[in-house]
Amino acid sequence: EDCLTLNVWTPSADDAKRPVMVWVHGGGWIYEGTEDPLYSGAHLAARGDVVVVSMEYRLGVFGFSHFDGIPGSGNAGLLDQKLAFDWVRDHIEAFGGDPSNVTLFGESAGGMSATALMAMPGAKGLFHKAIAQSGAGSTARSVEYATAVSDKLMVAAGVSDVNGLLALSMEELRAAQDLLVDDAFISDSLFGSVVDGEIFPKGPIQAIADGSAADVPLLTGTTLNETRLWILYVPVLADISFDAIVALLPYGERAIPEGKTAEDVIDLYESNRSGAEPGVITHAAGTDIFFRIPAIRLAEAQLAHQPNNTFLYRFHWPAPAPVVPDEDLGSPHATERGFMFGSGNEPWLDIYGPDPLPKALTEQMMDAWLAFAKTGNPNPSKMPNWPPNDASTRATMTFDTAGETLKSQVVNDPDGSERVFWDGVHFDGVTPTWKPEDL
Repeated sequence: EDCLTLNVWTPSADDAKRPVMVWVHGGGWIYEGTEDPLYSGAHLAARGDVVVVSMEYRLGVFGFSHFDGIPGSGNAGLLDQKLAFDWVRDHIEAFGGDPSNVTLFGESAGGMSATALMAMPGAKGLFHKAIAQSGAGSTARSVEYATAVSDKLMVAAGVSDVNGLLALSMEELRAAQDLLVDDAFISDSLFGSVVDGEIFPKGPIQAIADGSAADVPLLTGTTLNETRLWILYVPVLADISFDAIVALLPYGERAIPEGKTAEDVIDLYESNRSGAEPGVITHAAGTDIFFRIPAIRLAEAQLAHQPNNTFLYRFHWPAPAPVVPDEDLGSPHATERGFMFGSGNEPWLDIYGPDPLPKALTEQMMDAWLAFAKTGNPNPSKMPNWPPNDASTRATMTFDTAGETLKSQVVNDPDGSERVFWDGVHFDGVTPTWKPEDL
């Protein structure tokens, strides 16, 4: 249990009061940690003269098991993150950082954590800018749903109550978690923030729309082909049908806009991708359901409060993915991390291949993230002008390159017809409310 540690990279432990960037790693609320070389903050710290911090937090059953009568239990992992920001506030000045200029940034479950922390009253004022990458408010859970997850955990562990769980060893609890995950098609739906009325009085998107982070500039976005990453885990997903996705979604058919059907989804996405294989259509729609539309909803929620400092991006660079030579993964989930960290092609599921990542795109992304951390605006001198997102233009920076030739450009409302299709569907996990039977 002695896991709540921090890593700090600083150009100098002096009194310079540099901007601070605090990283929250992803991993579906269950996996990963900050030991991965991909997450080294050394490159950002050196290039931007900033202080970079990364943190560990309790994962899975240890961080997100909710039990009635135990306050905060379902949000323990997020309270760990909040504790890390308390530490930064109290101690980062000794490492050359400015506690009044702190940027929260995270990817996947880390991006969802960023959204959750923006909505958490207890975290207000601990950070001053937020970057949510490939993760928004889409795994917030109702108490009813979170309790059902914990009930299933107890069944998997062979105990009848929380005291039985507390009597188990760490290894036994992890074994029970493995059984729980194996029984869930989408394990990311098992864990995440719990809208418990205390730590989270409201769902993240609703809270942000109501002004919970009104003074926080926001940068958010996704990759172009998010869900194609999971083909690496389960090759048959390359050809999965959209009907199968709908049947296994945490929302079930409630994910489809009222008055529409799964066939309407297929027809729309197919019409924009003439001749594409059915699996390609499924993944395009799945990317929107799980990632792009939640990111857009997050931006929409914050626009009323930060109309000049809400920015949207989409990462388009196609990963070589040599481990699946017969599959075009496009730009799958998490591909941008080696670029914006400047850590290069450190091995990570081999999606990058052996060649160095394009330097021009790496520097462009690093400089944009650094500029945002310093000023709340991601426009360094070498960027194309990146205007704020708004409800009329929906300006979106698309990051891409051909070799070392940058192709990054601003596109207004990319794939707008597909965005419009999902109007009225929030994908915030609480609306529509996940039901226990969805497990």
